[in-house]
Amino acid sequence: MPSITDIQALEKDPNFAMVYVDGTLHCTLPRSTVEELALAVDQEWTEECDAVVTKLEQIDTGKSMALDLISRKAWGVRELAARLMKRGIDANIARVTTEELAKDGWLDDITYAGARIRDWTRLEPASRRWLHMKLQERLISREDADQAIDEELAGSSEQDLATTLAGLRLAKVSNLDEVTARRRVISALSRRGFSTDVGSEAIRRAQAERA
Repeated sequence: MPSITDIQALEKDPNFAMVYVDGTLHCTLPRSTVEELALAVDQEWTEECDAVVTKLEQIDTGKSMALDLISRKAWGVRELAARLMKRGIDANIARVTTEELAKDGWLDDITYAGARIRDWTRLEPASRRWLHMKLQERLISREDADQAIDEELAGSSEQDLATTLAGLRLAKVSNLDEVTARRRVISALSRRGFSTDVGSEAIRRAQAERA
């Protein structure tokens, strides 16, 4: 059975220790882990020790991977965890890693959701239902989605949003006959999540404003 032959503090960071097994550097562990496992010279190096090292390596890999992804674009907490899992990180480690990043301020679902809403509605308004659907695709919780939508659409009713969109779309089809133009605008309103009743009223109001 292999045994620990030496434990040395890491010169660059005394919070870590180099563990030698049978005279060869086997791993570098946080000092807290060394103490938790009660590792000592002449102690046998067991499968349990290897399992802990493997888990720590996965945690380190997961965090490095997560920070690399964050450096490239914004992510939601569960969305990033899902991406880490797709890249081979254990589900529990991916969850813990992203939750810790959120606690440290690297991730914020409400801020992220608000940014996505602004992107999606920069050119044209959308219904709350449509925004909820899009945020759900990004794995944002219902509670966080509600808060972000309320903050971004504060003071705007569903009818007002639909009327604004109807006005924008009517301007684009002004060269078409009334029936065709109405059908296209209703279709556009539907694609952005507005009901038929709200859409019809939006067209009526938008036409009145253009008259």
